[in-house]
Amino acid sequence: HQTGQFKTSAVTVNIITPLDEKASEKALLIHLLARTNKSYPTLTQMNRRLASLYGATIYPNAVRMGEAQVLTLTLVSIDERFALGNEKVLEECIRLLLDCLFTPDITPDGFKEENMQREKRLLSEKIDSQNDDKIAYAYKRMLEEMCCDEAYCISPLGTKEKIATVSGKDVFEIWKKLLLTCPVQINVTGNFDEKGITAVIEEYFSRLERKESDIIYPRTEFISESYEVKTVREKQKVQQGKLVIGMRAGMTDADDNYFAIKVMCDIFGGGVYSKLFNNVREKMSLCYYCSSRPNALKGIMTIASGIEVENFEKAKNAILEQLEALKAGDISDFEIESAKKSLINGYRELTDSPAGLVSWYLTRSFVLSGLTVPSSL
Repeated sequence: HQTGQFKTSAVTVNIITPLDEKASEKALLIHLLARTNKSYPTLTQMNRRLASLYGATIYPNAVRMGEAQVLTLTLVSIDERFALGNEKVLEECIRLLLDCLFTPDITPDGFKEENMQREKRLLSEKIDSQNDDKIAYAYKRMLEEMCCDEAYCISPLGTKEKIATVSGKDVFEIWKKLLLTCPVQINVTGNFDEKGITAVIEEYFSRLERKESDIIYPRTEFISESYEVKTVREKQKVQQGKLVIGMRAGMTDADDNYFAIKVMCDIFGGGVYSKLFNNVREKMSLCYYCSSRPNALKGIMTIASGIEVENFEKAKNAILEQLEALKAGDISDFEIESAKKSLINGYRELTDSPAGLVSWYLTRSFVLSGLTVPSSL
């Protein structure tokens, strides 16, 4: 995406892999790849190289998109307009990023033990921080219960228990397999020479003997109906209770009635004009916040609320009453117009940041490439 509106350029390498029992190994791998490579085998050397590229930064992540685990390496650097002497900063940054992917700091036995121990500790701390965030924890527990028989319940960061048992050789074998079998999407945002950037990327990928017949495309299972209502309550010492409700959105794929569902969710629990905000929060005072959002890549609608624990039943019933009102067609012109304006504004805001653009293109590529079609097709 060529644009001169930002002072920085961003490159994101997205490795698209099935969300499965190897999630811990793959999450650990992407964090290892972000720290060092063969040319810069220590953190000090890598940081010096990044500093020489005008303070560029590399950071890893592992996220859930449908029933795919997307491993990302993102590099953010200064836009070339601000570099001295017309330096090709972005090309150098992409080479450094791809060196991390293609030539990591490894031994014949796999990834080095000292690097493994460091990243195991950091990844475990990242998982702990998510558990300490009670909103994120409640959402995670909802998915674990609602999708307990589906790959979607697996955390893209893996588990601390599994991470502790992974060896450098285990991660090495995963690395070799991913390079040859996973779809890879590279997003570049900024002011750059497209031909030069494309040539660098092609140079690196030409080293691999990737065959189309070997590529594994993750498929997401869509369940359009719910057959049971499951309620799970956990007691913890918190000042504010968290109520998260997950519902099947009736979708059979990521494009199935998507825009109508998106507008419906926004009327239900989007902004200050929504039914949940005006009724459950403002009129009934049953929650501190209450919102709903759709996840088209899995066909789920989520309602999240902060409540007083003793108001659990009242809040839950009030939320469901607003849903019934919506189903009955109790929708004002103000509500529907406000929701549409808010959603349109959200689309416009996507172009305000490199991260927003990357997220948009990656999500749309999932839909258009068929990566979210039902697993039975």
